[in-house]
Amino acid sequence: MAAKKPPKTATIKAVETDSFKINRYLQLGIRWKRDNYTVKSGGTLRLVNLSPGAGPHTFSVVKRKDLPRTKKQMNSCKVCAKLGQAHGADPNGQAPPKFAYLENGKGQNTPPKVDRPGDSALLGPKRGDVTKLKVTAKRGKTLNFLCIIHPWMQAKVHVR
Repeated sequence: MAAKKPPKTATIKAVETDSFKINRYLQLGIRWKRDNYTVKSGGTLRLVNLSPGAGPHTFSVVKRKDLPRTKKQMNSCKVCAKLGQAHGADPNGQAPPKFAYLENGKGQNTPPKVDRPGDSALLGPKRGDVTKLKVTAKRGKTLNFLCIIHPWMQAKVHVR
């Protein structure tokens, strides 16, 4: 039986499914639609914002060990702060970041070659905003990513 070919394009959707109960809780369901994505080496990641109430997102590749796992780590996400600063974000201001893209943690005007931690891109705040990124990671590599604005939004890209 022949192995299934990996897709040339993987669509990663930011979605929102909130719930609440009066005088009890508000649960924000801001997340990536899936936990795992597969794409061909040399293929494209197509990021789509379908969570209009959540604002912008980032697609930020990080080391697995740097993913926040607890509420405390989420509230003081070190890798998020580092990448946010590299994006040019002011944690005390409302101005947009200076850089749309990062290649290995350094600002630039063109999309990064997605292959290692530090590669990061902004996804616009409006419903339907799209960002496309080229995956240059080698076959067999797994890229862990998160949104540095919403660090519980974590998933993986498996490069085949």
